Amino acid sequence: MNLLDTLALFGAAALAAPIGLLGVEFLVGGRTLVGVGFLAVAAALVVGIIYRPDPVDVVGGRALGWLQGGAGDDGDPEGE
Repeated sequence: MNLLDTLALFGAAALAAPIGLLGVEFLVGGRTLVGVGFLAVAAALVVGIIYRPDPVDVVGGRALGWLQGGAGDDGDPEGE
């Protein structure tokens, strides 16, 4: 995890903390469905930052597949 990933995680946690606290407040107040919904949104913010795909990896994987001829290849060598 590099510095930018750490800052992104910190930003997501800073946004998710008040949303999660609001969810807990609704749960304590008896509004279970709304509370669980807010907690799910808060968890999705943090988990989404941790497990999001890196754009460099996505582009690099597509470029590598294109260079290897993986896209649209039916398995037959060319020229036969």
